[in-house]
Formats: sequence, structure tokens, C-alpha cells
Amino acid sequence: MKKEGVFEREYEKLNTEQKKAVDTINGPVMVVAGPGTGKTQILAMRIGNILRKTDIKGDGILCLTFTNSAVEAMKDRLRGYLGGAADDVNIFTFHSFGMKVIEEHYSVLGLAAAPKLLDEIDTISIFDEVLEKSSWQYLKPRGEHSRYFKDMRSIFSLLKRERIISEYFLSKIEEDLEFVKNDPENISTRGESKGEMKKEAQNKIESLERTREVAKFFELYEDTKKLKNVFDYDDVLENLVKIMEKSKNAVADVRERYLFVLVDEHQDSSRVQNEFLKTVWGKVEQPDIFVVGDDRQLIYGFSGASIDHFKGFNKTWKNAKLITLVDNYRS
Repeated sequence: MKKEGVFEREYEKLNTEQKKAVDTINGPVMVVAGPGTGKTQILAMRIGNILRKTDIKGDGILCLTFTNSAVEAMKDRLRGYLGGAADDVNIFTFHSFGMKVIEEHYSVLGLAAAPKLLDEIDTISIFDEVLEKSSWQYLKPRGEHSRYFKDMRSIFSLLKRERIISEYFLSKIEEDLEFVKNDPENISTRGESKGEMKKEAQNKIESLERTREVAKFFELYEDTKKLKNVFDYDDVLENLVKIMEKSKNAVADVRERYLFVLVDEHQDSSRVQNEFLKTVWGKVEQPDIFVVGDDRQLIYGFSGASIDHFKGFNKTWKNAKLITLVDNYRS
């Protein structure tokens, strides 16, 4: 059975809006697709359509998604439509693509060698090292040195995905502390506590001092990684964007190498992922970028995702074509 025949038969099963998503291969396109509307199928068939209707080879197509399982699902689907030609298509998670670019352009970051990517054990080791080297009032409870590890990892991850650097984070905490301490509204004007700081303000100060300690830890954690020339998982996308911001050659390389770009599960994009797309293709009038996502699946604030980031595609490319898929084929 020829793969050409497979593609044709599957294409005929699509509804009108699905066909539009597959056929609209040029210019910026945003597809809002509800659950069960065939996102993976649409992406795979769209890639097949690009290869059928243009002279672009598989290695000129870049497909970005968020998990390794999604990468494998896309590859399997593509092989079903294209056979061996599917192996030429570049399908990456955002992070694996980011490391690929960093390994090629690390000198742009001022590094003498490509950084090593930390695994979970390595990251815990650096956390412990920072914890042991300094004195902490809140972050090192007796007998429970790793108590706040997961919480801090989550905070640092969110800061990175929103591109908030450690120095800025610490400075904002210091500003808030000064404000609370010097605000006349926080001083009691009656009773036995007259002239003293209100209890509510005292609690706020303690909370901010605890957060300031987290911010200082974050700063030391970042400095330690720099000394060791290592990146954690959340450093990857930030440094991918930095390379694009600093190097016109790197931008030109990505644009020339990848002529069609597809982004899956766009509702899970954070600020840093959107800024990668914007930095590379934002000034291109009609970039061949296709994003698909389900705004109803978005868990607000999770992993830095936000409805504003999801809708930001239309702000960057105001002429983007919008296609909505609503028919649920799972039900």
C-alpha cells in the first residue's frame, strides 16, 4: 500500500475546517482546537501537505512540542503517511531543540565550551552545595535540609519561564520590604500597641524576609551553575532566546534552515517560548509559522503558561489566519 494512497484516504475523512488547517500552508496560522478534534492528525497531515505541494525537503520543516511522548506520537503518525521520508522532518521538544542550538552557538553566550545539562541528581547536588555554603534562617530546618527543594525548584522554574532574573527578583523583594516597614498605615495608633508595627504588617515582613532568603538562594544557585558551566532544564529556553537576541547569524541560521515551523500544544507556551518565535520570525512579514492549541485545556499559571501567551501569537502577527476546530471525534 503506497503512502500516497494513505494520505489521500485520510485527507478525505477530514471535515471542512480540518482540511483548511491542512491546506493553509503559507503565512502565520493559528488553530484553536478543542479536545478530540484531531490536533496530532492535523499537524502530521499538514507536514505531509507541505512536502507534497512545495519543493521543501523534510529537513526544512521544524515541529516543536512539549513532551517526548508527543514527539514519538508525531513521528509514528508521520511515518504512517510518508514512510521513510518522515525521518527527515525535524521534530523536537522545545528543550531538546534549545540544547541543539546552544551546542552550536554557545560562544554567543560567552562560554568557552558547550554547557552540560544537569539531570535531577546533579541539580539536587548543587542545591545542597548552596545550602551548606551559607547560613539560612528559614531554608534549612534542622534535620530537614531538603524540605523546600521542590517548592524552590517550582519558583525558580516559573521565574525562568517568565524571564525574571535573580537580581531583579531580589530587588523587588527589597523594595516591598522597605515599603511595608516605612508605610505609616502599618503603625498602630491606638491601644497598648500604639506606635508599634501592626501584627498584620509584622506577618507581611516575616513573609517577605522568607521570600528574600529564597531570592538570595536563587542568586547563589545561578552563580554556582555559571562557575561549573552547567544548565538546568529551565536554563535551556532562556539561553536559546538570549542567543537569538544577541546573534544575527544565529537568527539567520535558524530562518534559513527551517522554512516551515509548526508548534503543537501552544496553550502550554510560556513567555520565553513565545519570545523565541517572536525574536526569530517577528519581523518577517509572512512567516510560515503554524501553531495549534486548546485554550480550554490551559491551566492558568501552570509552568508559566498564560492565556495571554496563547493569544500573543495574534498580537505578534496581526494578519495571522485563525481556524477553529470544534468537532470532537472521541465522543
